[in-house]
Amino acid sequence: MSLGRQIFVVATCYLLSFLYIRGFLRGVTCYQLNTSARKKRKKGQTFKEWFLYSRYREEIPKILLVGYFVIVVLHPLALIFCIIINFIKPLDSFGAILAKGVFLLDGVWIIVIQLLFWQVKPDFKYERWIKKKKGNKKR
Repeated sequence: MSLGRQIFVVATCYLLSFLYIRGFLRGVTCYQLNTSARKKRKKGQTFKEWFLYSRYREEIPKILLVGYFVIVVLHPLALIFCIIINFIKPLDSFGAILAKGVFLLDGVWIIVIQLLFWQVKPDFKYERWIKKKKGNKKR
């Protein structure tokens, strides 16, 4: 597999995975918070807060946040490694293996989320695995 194809595969997987996990986490926050609470939290939100989900840490389960950060970090690292490995001739075939591995990993975690939260309706069934937080916490 050529370097251009490796970059295309990893970059496309990154874009699709990023959009998928962001959409899924948005659904989790919509499930956890009512419209008014979401609007209040969104107001004045910086890019950093948006990117790191710092305003929604209590609502999103930790495992999903870890998955999000793995996706955000893993793909750029894989892209960099594909480029570096391509310039080392004895190792250039490992770049193709890495690109295929990223493709497979993305496919597996997307299928797992689809299966865990599947329902007949077009939306996810969040209540199956995520406990809804109701009311304010006592201080």
